[in-house]
Amino acid sequence: MLSRTWVRWGVGTLVVVGVIAAWLLRSGIQRPMEDVVTLQIETNCDSAQRACRARGDDLELELRLGPPVRPMETFDIQLRRLHGRLDTDAQVTVEFQMRDMEMGLNRYRLAADAGDAGGVWRGQAVLPICSAGRSDWFAQVEISASGQHWRAELPFTAESR
Repeated sequence: MLSRTWVRWGVGTLVVVGVIAAWLLRSGIQRPMEDVVTLQIETNCDSAQRACRARGDDLELELRLGPPVRPMETFDIQLRRLHGRLDTDAQVTVEFQMRDMEMGLNRYRLAADAGDAGGVWRGQAVLPICSAGRSDWFAQVEISASGQHWRAELPFTAESR
């Protein structure tokens, strides 16, 4: 049979855990969700063939991959701000995906070009080989700066090896 001390200790622990859990849930619910602005891309875009533009009301960007872009080979990524304000401390990531095909995590953080005053971010990436032989990719660009968040999906075709 359990002693009264153990019962009190158990009930007290459950109460403390319940209060902490309620506080964590409540604080998470009250946190505002960050609005994401989806940038519109130009038609017939293939950012591995030429620079492609993505536009919003207050921001216009240009993404260029490679050339060339081939699986299992390093290629350059360049994002250029054409219009709007985007400071050099902006967080810029590019994630490469295929529709309806799991290709693993292919996410890269771009760095602001020190020689440019807040207009160019650069990085390098490597794509995996698709076992199904597909080459239709898209680059999901995400930018966070000054409490704002933008996203664009730019399609491209990787060259065969």
